[in-house]
Amino acid sequence: MNYLVVSDGKDYKIAQQLENHKNNLVVELFGTQHKKKVKLNQVIFTITQEINQFVAQVKQISLELDVELLAELINEVDKVAIDELADLYFGTNPDLCQKTALLTKLAENNILFYNFMDGNFRKCSSLEQEQRKQINNKQLEAQERYNYFYQLLTTAYQNSTAIAATEEINVIKLLHKPDKHSPLYKALHNFAKQMQKNPLEICVQVGLINNIAQFFVDCFLNEHNFIATLAPKPAEENITKRLDLDVFSIDDSSTTEIDDAFSISSIADGYIIGIHIAAPALDDNLEQMICHNISTLYYPGNKITMLPEEVINNYSLLEGRTCPVVSIYFKLNQQFEINEYYSNLNIVKINKNLRIENLETVFTEDNLPLQLNYPYEAELKILYQFALKLEEKRGKASVNNLFVDYSFILNNDKVELKARQRGNPIDKLVSELMILANCSWGRLLTNSFIPAIYRVKQPNYPVKMTLNPDSHTGLNVEYYTWATSPIRRATDYINQKQIISMIKNDKNFYTATNHVLLSVVEEFDVKYAKYIEFQNKMERYWSLRFLLQQNITQISATIAYKQIAQLDGVPLTVDLSNLTNFKPKGTIVQLKIFNINLVLLTFEIKIIENHE
Repeated sequence: MNYLVVSDGKDYKIAQQLENHKNNLVVELFGTQHKKKVKLNQVIFTITQEINQFVAQVKQISLELDVELLAELINEVDKVAIDELADLYFGTNPDLCQKTALLTKLAENNILFYNFMDGNFRKCSSLEQEQRKQINNKQLEAQERYNYFYQLLTTAYQNSTAIAATEEINVIKLLHKPDKHSPLYKALHNFAKQMQKNPLEICVQVGLINNIAQFFVDCFLNEHNFIATLAPKPAEENITKRLDLDVFSIDDSSTTEIDDAFSISSIADGYIIGIHIAAPALDDNLEQMICHNISTLYYPGNKITMLPEEVINNYSLLEGRTCPVVSIYFKLNQQFEINEYYSNLNIVKINKNLRIENLETVFTEDNLPLQLNYPYEAELKILYQFALKLEEKRGKASVNNLFVDYSFILNNDKVELKARQRGNPIDKLVSELMILANCSWGRLLTNSFIPAIYRVKQPNYPVKMTLNPDSHTGLNVEYYTWATSPIRRATDYINQKQIISMIKNDKNFYTATNHVLLSVVEEFDVKYAKYIEFQNKMERYWSLRFLLQQNITQISATIAYKQIAQLDGVPLTVDLSNLTNFKPKGTIVQLKIFNINLVLLTFEIKIIENHE
C-alpha cells in the first residue's frame, strides 16, 4: 500500500493512496475514514517503510525538536525547502521520519513560521507574528465557544433543559439565515448530525423553541414583513348618489373584512340586482402598503390582514354602517335574463350582516319550496334563482360539491375541527354573483380601454395574472378580473381604482406602464403562493395536533385522484402509490397512522388490509 505525506490546508497529513488519476489522487487520511482528492503538487513525500512504525517515530522526533533553534536557522526573507532545513538541523542525509517531523512541527507553529503549503517555509516578521497571534486568539476563542455550545447542547438535550436563558440566540437567523462559520452553527449542526436529527428538532428539544406553532409564524413574518401604515379615512366626495336600498351581506361569523353586499329592487318587468363592494380604492394613501402586503393571509386560529384594523373598519361593510361602495347593477326580466348592466359609485347603509352558520340550517335545497320566515328569505331565493340561471349559461359548476371546508377552532392549544360540505345554495349564490361582477367589470374596463389585471386560464396552461384581456376557460367566461375583495387582495384594490376612474370618467387610473400596476401583476402569484404554502403548513401542524389530541391511530381515507387519498375528518392527504396497487377514485381504505412528528410535520402510514 502506498502512503504519502500531503499538504492539507495549513497542515500536513499522512494519507493512504487509493486511486491514481491523471491530475489528482484519491487518498484516505491516516487514522480516519475520510477520503478526499488531492492534486499531484500536494504530495510532499512518498513513504516507503511500515506505516505504524513510521508514524510512531515521527511523533517521537517531533517532541524533541527545538523550535527556537529552528527560528534561528530561517530568515524572514528567503524561503527554505524542508530538505535543506533538515540538512541544517539534523546534519547530512536526514531520513524521511526526521523530515516529516520537521514539516509538521513547522506547520504547527504557524505564528513563527510562514507555511507555503508545498514544503517550503520562511520566518514570520514581528508584525506578521503579532497579526497571527490575534488570529490564533480569535480561532481559539471560536473553538472555546464551539466547545461551550456543544457541551451546552449535549447537557440540555440529555436533561431536556432550556438553554435559551443562558445565551441570547436568534433561532430564526440560526436556522434560516445562519453564519455558517459561527461556533453555534457548527456546534448545532455537528450535534444534530451525531444525534441523527434535524437541527430544528434539536432546537425544540433543548428549549430554544418553546412553541413550534408560534415559531412557524415568527419565521414567516421574519421573511414577509407586513407593513401597517395608518392613513386617514378619505372624504366621501365625488360620490354620485346616496341610495336608500335594503343592503345585506353574506359571510361567516368570523369575517370582519366584509367586502361585498347585495340588494334587490323590484321593477315593472323584473328586478334590479345590486352587487356592492367596499371602496378602499378611494384612498390613494393605501397603495404602497397594499402592494407590499399583497393579500390577507388566513391560518388556523388567526389571520394577518393586508390592511390594519383601523383601515379595515373604515371600509368594511359592517351592519348598521353607512359606507361608500362601488356598485354594479343588473336589470333582469322575469326570466332572470340580463337586459342591461352598469356601474356606479354610491353611499349605502348596510342593514344586515347575514351569517352563513345561521343560513345554512334553513336556506337549503330541501327548504327552498317552504316558507320559513328567516331574514331575507325572499331576497335569497330570488338571488339563488338568478345564480342557477348564471351557472346554466356558463355551463360550468361554480362550486366543487365534493370539496370539504375545514375550520379550526383553537382553545388553549386544544383543537376542534369543523367540517363543512361545499355546494349548498349559499355557496352557489355567492360564487355566481361574484363571478358575474368580476366578469362584467372586466368587460367594462376592456371596452373603456382602461388597463386592468385579468385572471386568464387557457387549456393546458395554469391560470395567470396578465394585463391582456382574455378568456378563463375554467369558468367558461370571456373576461375575468378580481375586483370584489379590495380589502383583502391587492389585485382587487388596483382593479377597483380603475373602475372608479371609469365611473368618474377621469384619467386618474393606472396606465399600462405604471410601476404599481406592473409590480402587482409580476409579484402577486409568487407571493400569494408562499402565503398559501404557509397556510397549508399551519393547517398540517394543527391537523397532526388534532390526531395526537384525539389519540387517532387508525383512520379511513378516500381515494380522490390518482392514488392520493383524503383522510376522513381532517384536512390531510397521503400518497398511497408506493403502498398499494391501483385503486379507483372513491375507494375507501383503512390506514394506520404512527410516528407523528410535529416539528418536521411528518407522519407514517400503513394500509390495514381487510381479512374477511
